[in-house]
Amino acid sequence: MRWFISIRYFLSHKRQSLVCIAGVTISVMMFIAMSAMMGGFTDKFIIETVESSGHITIKDEFRETQTPILQRAYKDPNALLLVDGTKPQDKIRKIKNSTGLLAKLRRMPGIVAAAPVVTGDVIATYGTKTMNLGIFGIEPEQQIRVTTIGDKLIAGDFGRLKTAGNGVVVGSGVADLLGAKLDDTIVLTSPTGGKTVAKIVGIFQTGVTPVDYGRAYMMINNAQTLVDKKNIINEIVLRTDDYTKAQDYAAQIESIAGYRTESWQESNANFLKIFRIQTVITYIITASLLIVAAFGVLNILIMAVLERVNDIAILKSIGLSRSDITQIYLFQGLVIGLIGSSLGLALGKVTIEILRRLPIQMEGLVKTEGLLMSEHRSDYVTAFIASMIIVLLAAAYPARRAAGYDPVDVIRGAH
Repeated sequence: MRWFISIRYFLSHKRQSLVCIAGVTISVMMFIAMSAMMGGFTDKFIIETVESSGHITIKDEFRETQTPILQRAYKDPNALLLVDGTKPQDKIRKIKNSTGLLAKLRRMPGIVAAAPVVTGDVIATYGTKTMNLGIFGIEPEQQIRVTTIGDKLIAGDFGRLKTAGNGVVVGSGVADLLGAKLDDTIVLTSPTGGKTVAKIVGIFQTGVTPVDYGRAYMMINNAQTLVDKKNIINEIVLRTDDYTKAQDYAAQIESIAGYRTESWQESNANFLKIFRIQTVITYIITASLLIVAAFGVLNILIMAVLERVNDIAILKSIGLSRSDITQIYLFQGLVIGLIGSSLGLALGKVTIEILRRLPIQMEGLVKTEGLLMSEHRSDYVTAFIASMIIVLLAAAYPARRAAGYDPVDVIRGAH
């Protein structure tokens, strides 16, 4: 009987009920679409950055700077320390016994592959155009095991690095800025005076702007000569069996190797903070929409209660309890929440598919040919549960108010 009465009340205010359902539907749809859009951008950046740069990087430096002798002797932070006659020392940094460390790392559980790298800065020149470039000296077979850079080639072949003599693989952004194409030759000059003429044997495109516009790969021996770091390895790149555990592996490796070891999360900490802020903003906006919809439910149910004070008195006089009256109005909120949430989930899915197909070119931190949409089951579950809870909370006050009416007071005209 309770459910029958509730449905009758619900259908007697069709227009108001549809407005409530529309509010919940739009809120849920917006949450699904915005979460997918933000998630798509984040996932693209993380996956492409992690896969093209490696999960963990061991650097040729130590995490803690050794305290100078004077600072250890005079610990007062306000003390003025002056040393005369000092001469700057140009220390060549490197990872000592890199071959032995690589062999040890490859035997570690969870480490899938490890590759040596020498890095340096160069100036690339093609005709009258010049640009700064980060050069990565690699062993192609090992580098392909620790990253997916080999799969990102849009022209040429990584294997040509070994056969071309002095080949270089550049990012698509580098090629575009220089105006160079495959098999063109560019001049690379390092700050230490090294200079070489390199042939472009490959062009890669990861979709991550800092990588595509600032990186080039050479054979490790050619790069060591160019940047004047002969027989030096200053980075080791690692691939793990699970990139989400990179922080734990990095801490373990740093305790073994002694060198600063950065996981991809630490290397991209600033970007990850921005993504977290974006997520919080998304939740705030969609929660605001849902709260506005809940106020609509609250307002319409209160009006429905006020219009049916006499009906409520009659129902109580024939034996319905406070609990029965409460359930009648809560059930209306439940119906509004179920219909609105379900429609919102369906329309959210449709919106994602429409946005995914829009030919919008984007080039910022990430370069894409369309909007990036990433769906997660947890977003659908979160939207449904949150909307149901908020709508039921909105329906609770009118239900409680309706249950509180006394039939005697209603007959006396007190309400």
